[in-house]
Amino acid sequence: MAQGTLSLPHAELDTARAVKQQSYWGAVFHKIYRDKITLFAILLMAFMVTTAAAAPWIADTFLGFDPTDTNLRMRNKPPTWAAESWAMFQEFSRTCQGDNCDWGMWGEILSTSLAGIRQCFQMGPGECHWMGTDDAGRDVLTRGVYGGRISLRIGIYVATVSVGLGVLMGLISGYYAATFIDDIVNAIIMTLGSIPLLFLLIILSRIFQPGPEGLAFLIGIFGWMGLSRLIRGQIFSVREREYIVASRAIGNSAWSIMFRHVLPNVSSIIIVSAVFNIAGAIIAEAGLSYLGVGIGPPLPSWGNMMQGSLGNFTNAPWLVITPGIFIFLTTLSIYLIGDGLRDALDPWVKS
Repeated sequence: MAQGTLSLPHAELDTARAVKQQSYWGAVFHKIYRDKITLFAILLMAFMVTTAAAAPWIADTFLGFDPTDTNLRMRNKPPTWAAESWAMFQEFSRTCQGDNCDWGMWGEILSTSLAGIRQCFQMGPGECHWMGTDDAGRDVLTRGVYGGRISLRIGIYVATVSVGLGVLMGLISGYYAATFIDDIVNAIIMTLGSIPLLFLLIILSRIFQPGPEGLAFLIGIFGWMGLSRLIRGQIFSVREREYIVASRAIGNSAWSIMFRHVLPNVSSIIIVSAVFNIAGAIIAEAGLSYLGVGIGPPLPSWGNMMQGSLGNFTNAPWLVITPGIFIFLTTLSIYLIGDGLRDALDPWVKS
């Protein structure tokens, strides 16, 4: 009786040979590629960064205004395309203070605005204020485009300082847990965490009157405690694993173990925290500048543009809307990217 042999068809055999093991970072990029929301957020963030980086070219080529040039005859003017419709909208608002709003005015408001937009497209650079002017007659859209150069730079600087300090202190505290070194680090964290951060930043900003780099340093050195605690907790489960014990047994130094073996195991947490810290720093700068203790004029930032709109929201809402849109779009893209990275870096989340 002939004995048969078990064999795979040639097509299945070729398929089995073609299968390759996917690396961790390959799986991460695959998840990001399949996540349409994260891809949209990355494109939006790239657009905001490109707009800020190309602000001088955009201002000279398309807008035709300088962010620091003042013209008191044009102070608090509405957008050029809404010069007529803005008066109609104010009249509509006055009718709403009574019993009924005159909704029939909206047809003329919209048609006049569309005609003004078409006229603005036909104008040359320096003739149309797309988002109106501020209380010094400066073009608001130009200042908003330039403001991203400072706000985004502060966000990146703060993330670098706070993540660097948080990682270093978290590694030291977690590796030397339940020792005198850990007690010192925890005492520093508890002391800094008990100080009202907003009031401290206001006082320091008033004393030193820092520029963008100085303000980023002040925010960064008081924003690392949360990340440090998070890394410290994660290292508790890493430092007693077999490869860490083996590395310690063959005589590797503590610094070598921390940076070569422990740090890669918490890299996903660091990446996500760094992304979220950028958004937090932009909002913090906007808040401080809004209170008048951040970046001062004539340098434009989204925060001090908001500060200049105090008391003018009813008469000149574009002073709030323009920097608000820039802040909203930037922080939204950053938070969506951070959320997507958190899912992509988690090996337990399937793509």
